[in-house]
Amino acid sequence: MMFIGSKHCPHCGAAAAQVTAAELPVLRCPRCKSDMRSITLGAIAMRECEECAGLWVEVAAFEKICVDREQQSAVLGTASVASSHPSLVADAAKVRYAPCPQCGQLMNRINFARCSGVIVDVCRGHGTWFDRDELSGIVQFIRAGGLEASRQKEKMEIEFERQQLRTEQIAAAGRPRLLRMADSEDDRMNGLSAAGGLLKFLIGE
Repeated sequence: MMFIGSKHCPHCGAAAAQVTAAELPVLRCPRCKSDMRSITLGAIAMRECEECAGLWVEVAAFEKICVDREQQSAVLGTASVASSHPSLVADAAKVRYAPCPQCGQLMNRINFARCSGVIVDVCRGHGTWFDRDELSGIVQFIRAGGLEASRQKEKMEIEFERQQLRTEQIAAAGRPRLLRMADSEDDRMNGLSAAGGLLKFLIGE
């Protein structure tokens, strides 16, 4: 996290980016219930809560952040000051489902990329809510190769599931044949038993 007056991020070295006002409809913070201000970070417009420092980023905007390194640098280079909001520390350990600022429905809490360790609140139709520092944490995860590693892991899991399914299909296809062989063997044994009984009858045993 950077402070006002810093020229570079002390963690990644990214140059400080300027945050400017943006023209977006006013929405309320899902945490504080106060009106969020519209800002432009790099080339992307988003909304920020001045009380809790959370960010509301719409779907297309977040997709651009995930693939655009210049925009990632802007996120990491944002100058900010630690908030003195009294409830932030007390609420940090609480799990609270937040309503989407646009539709009001409770958002899903998702571990970004399933392995980043950053839990974000997502409304699939409208956007993602980032509590303080979560967006920069995700950008750092992406830049460290985490997103690509997650994709490779997912591909491996899909391939493993395909192999399991193929094995089960082969086993299932073999069962009717085994059943037919077992039925044939039972028929043969029954036939032999019947023949043996007839033989005993004929020879008078």
